[in-house]
Amino acid sequence: MTNKDKKNLIRATHAGGKILRKYFSKTLSLKEKSTLWDFQTEADLGSEKAILKVLKTEFPKYNIHSEEKGKTNNNSEFTIVVDPLDGTNNFVLGIPNFSVSVAILNKKGAIAGVVYQPMLGQTYFAEKNKGATLNNKKINVNKVTNLNNVTVAYNCGYKTRRSHLAKMIGSLVTSEPKRVTFNWSPAYDYCLLASGKIEAVITDRGTEIYDFGAGKLIALEAGAKIIDFKGNKDANYINDEFIISNHEQTNKYILNIIKPLQKTY
Repeated sequence: MTNKDKKNLIRATHAGGKILRKYFSKTLSLKEKSTLWDFQTEADLGSEKAILKVLKTEFPKYNIHSEEKGKTNNNSEFTIVVDPLDGTNNFVLGIPNFSVSVAILNKKGAIAGVVYQPMLGQTYFAEKNKGATLNNKKINVNKVTNLNNVTVAYNCGYKTRRSHLAKMIGSLVTSEPKRVTFNWSPAYDYCLLASGKIEAVITDRGTEIYDFGAGKLIALEAGAKIIDFKGNKDANYINDEFIISNHEQTNKYILNIIKPLQKTY
């Protein structure tokens, strides 16, 4: 990736973030998508439009997979994955925990990714094998290994059964980590892991590639370790069931808690 490509990828997320700041705390019309949890607003659409304007100009030959517009196939080896507003529920409620997420993938996985938190002015960036940064400063996962000091973020798809969700959260809480969070903004959760603020993120079935396309790479490039729900190294980048954390020991700890619950979907 050239320095120009990096700047344009970041510029695209900032364009979307500018639109989100404009709409934040305003009354929005909601359009239901797949469930009552899953909807879009004019903020999602406005952010996406601004992002795609940059991407289609600067990366005209790339495929694009965007949450609201869907897929554009240009028969390229590269696909840009876009979530124009990760954390729509938070956004609508006036909770400033949301982000813009853009990643470039090839057949092996993400090669570059940006997550932009517009309310905090935080730009997380990673390029494959080149580390991760926050506002151009290198970041790394923390070294917490005491499991009672571990904060775990949990994410799942909109169609996850409430009974399964309750069992997962309940089992995690009763295992007595420091805290279990359910933030409704997965892309930013991976960045919290990458910057050493939390220790682990569980990504459960039903999440989409645009939810984790950029954030997963950012966490990995910051030193995070990853396994699938069977305990294997997660070699399939688009797999939507994985544990990613600051340490192999943390992954094993979480896997032992959630493994009995895999049949409760």
